Amino acid sequence: MLETVIALAVAAAPFPAPRVAALTDRLKSDAGTVMLVDARELRVMMAAGIVTFQVGPGVPVLDAAGHRLASPGALAAGQAVRVWYVVEDGARAVEVAAE
Repeated sequence: MLETVIALAVAAAPFPAPRVAALTDRLKSDAGTVMLVDARELRVMMAAGIVTFQVGPGVPVLDAAGHRLASPGALAAGQAVRVWYVVEDGARAVEVAAE
């Protein structure tokens, strides 16, 4: 039963499913270009403007091949990314993938 619910949620998502993070009804995703990254923040230029995401050492960051990078700090300004996030006290990243 749970597998069916998850499969339906994945099929209904308006964005690609994350590789590592759990797909939930609160999860959102957008793609853009890295503007700035440090130990706690990731700023990404998206269609709606610059969005600041909270990040930390526990946030999975994947390269284009799907391999884990050491940290969000491994991303560089100008790099294309997709961010999966939840909104709670701001936007909190739960997974970041280089594209």
